[in-house]
Amino acid sequence: MLFGLLVFGTIVATMIWFVTAYNTLVTAAQRADQAWGNMDALLRQRHDEIGKLVEICEPHLKYEQATLDRVLDARSELFGARQTQDVEGLGSAEKTLRSALKHLLGLAATNTELKADAGLAALQQRLATLETGIVERGEIYNAAVQQNNLAIDRFPGRVVATLGGFRPLPPFAFDPGGSS
Repeated sequence: MLFGLLVFGTIVATMIWFVTAYNTLVTAAQRADQAWGNMDALLRQRHDEIGKLVEICEPHLKYEQATLDRVLDARSELFGARQTQDVEGLGSAEKTLRSALKHLLGLAATNTELKADAGLAALQQRLATLETGIVERGEIYNAAVQQNNLAIDRFPGRVVATLGGFRPLPPFAFDPGGSS
């Protein structure tokens, strides 16, 4: 009888251990997904604003079509990485886009007609706000990814992650110094 209770207690304790570890991994993965979604919302908004920026600049900077094309190409590359949740590709596309935007906005600053355009000034302010939000939400995403990856790497998480199919997530990495 005592042996039966001991076996039953061991089984129950193992089940509780497994369920607790599994729930910890699920929670960590959901936090990372939520953080990605929050960052993705700002990336979508900026995607739309960049289109408006190019529309405003295009009539005044026709001689700089290569720069406008570079901005649009970088925007498309970022959109593709965002759609597929390719975090590493997103970081690379971010760096390219920020560089192209910096160049475009530098050209716009030297164009007297564009400097006087109130729509451009408002758009630049909106883009700056979005850039700040993207950096902040990127940091929140990276913190959630770190928690997720630690939960997977630690015991008993590693055992449960292997059985449950949980995988480490890549962090969002880019140089925010290239922003406008």
